[in-house]
Amino acid sequence: MSRFQLFGFILQTQIGIGLLAFPYELHNASGVDGWISLLLAGGIIQLLLLAYIALCGRFPNRNLFEFAPLLLGKWFGNLVTILYVVHFALTSCFILLLEMVLIQRWILPYSNLWLIMVANGVILIYFAKENIRIIARYHTMISFILISMMALLFIGLDNLDYRYMLPIGEQGWQALIAGIKLSIFSFLGFELFLVVSSDVKTSGKSLIAPMLWANGVAYFIYLIVVLICFLNFSPEAISHVPEPVPFYLNGISLPFVERLDLIFLSIWLVKVTASLTSYVYATGKGVGYLFHRNKHQKAIYYVVPLICLSGLFYKSESGIEYLTKLIKMECYVVLGLPVVLLLLAWLTGRREEQPA
Repeated sequence: MSRFQLFGFILQTQIGIGLLAFPYELHNASGVDGWISLLLAGGIIQLLLLAYIALCGRFPNRNLFEFAPLLLGKWFGNLVTILYVVHFALTSCFILLLEMVLIQRWILPYSNLWLIMVANGVILIYFAKENIRIIARYHTMISFILISMMALLFIGLDNLDYRYMLPIGEQGWQALIAGIKLSIFSFLGFELFLVVSSDVKTSGKSLIAPMLWANGVAYFIYLIVVLICFLNFSPEAISHVPEPVPFYLNGISLPFVERLDLIFLSIWLVKVTASLTSYVYATGKGVGYLFHRNKHQKAIYYVVPLICLSGLFYKSESGIEYLTKLIKMECYVVLGLPVVLLLLAWLTGRREEQPA
C-alpha cells in the first residue's frame, strides 16, 4: 500500500467505537480539565509513534511478528506474537460488543441482535481475508465521510457556553494523569502500524509524515468532539449522559431533518466496521504467522466466528466492564513493549540484513 493509504488505514482504525462516549468518560476522569489531558496524551502518542517508526525502520521488510524473534529469539519472539494476537482479539471483541449495545440503545431497540452479529461476521470475513492493500484502499475511500460527521457536529454551535469549562486547572495533576491514561486507551489503533509497516511502499520516503498526520487528524477530531460536548453540557449534566455525542445531536431539530443523531450514527457505523476490520485483520495476521506459514486468510475463517461469539455476552454489563479493565491493563504493556524492543535493537545493533 502507499503512504497515503497508510494514513487512511491508521486514521480509520483510531476513530471508532470510543468516539460516542469519550467526552463522558474523560469528564469523569479529569473533570472540566479533560481537554488538557487530551492535549498531553496526543503529544505522548506522537512520541510513541516516532519510536515505532524507528523500530520498524530497522526492519523495513518485516512486521512485528517477523522481527520480534530476531531480537528476542524464537520462543520469546513467539510469546510477543501471542501477546499481540490476544490484544488484537480482545480489542475486536470489545468493539463488537459496544457496537451491539449502542445499536440496540440508539438505532434498533427492538431488532434481534443475533442478526447484527451475523451481519458483522459476514462483513468481517469478506473484508479481513483480503490483502492489506485492498483493506487500506477501502479505509482511505471512506476517510472523506469524516467531513460529513464533523459538519453535523457543527450545526448546533449557537448553544455553547464557555463558562462550563471554567475554572481551568482546578482538578489537579492526579485527575490530569487519569485523563491521559483514558485518552491513550481511546486512541488505540496506531499500534497496528507495527503489523502493516512492512507492506508500505515508501519509495525511499519516510513514514513519519503519514503516521503523525493520521494521529494528528484523529487527535483533532477527538478534541473537537470533546470541546463541543464540554461547552454544550454543564459539568453536572454531562456526568449523567453516557453517550453525549448522539444525545447532543438528538436535541438539534432542523426544518427538513428531525433525527440528526440517526444520520450521524449511520455514518459512524461505517467507521466502526472499518476499525473492527483492522483489528480482525491484525488478529488473523498473527495467527497466520504462528500456524499458517504467514498466510492470514486461513486464520480469518475461524478467527471471525470466535470473535463474533463474544456477542453472546452483550447483555452482561459486568462482562463488558471486566473486558474494558483487562484491555486497559494489557494495552500499556502492548504500547510500551516496542520501545523496549527499539532500545534492545540499538544496544545489540540488530537490523535487517540488506542484500548485497
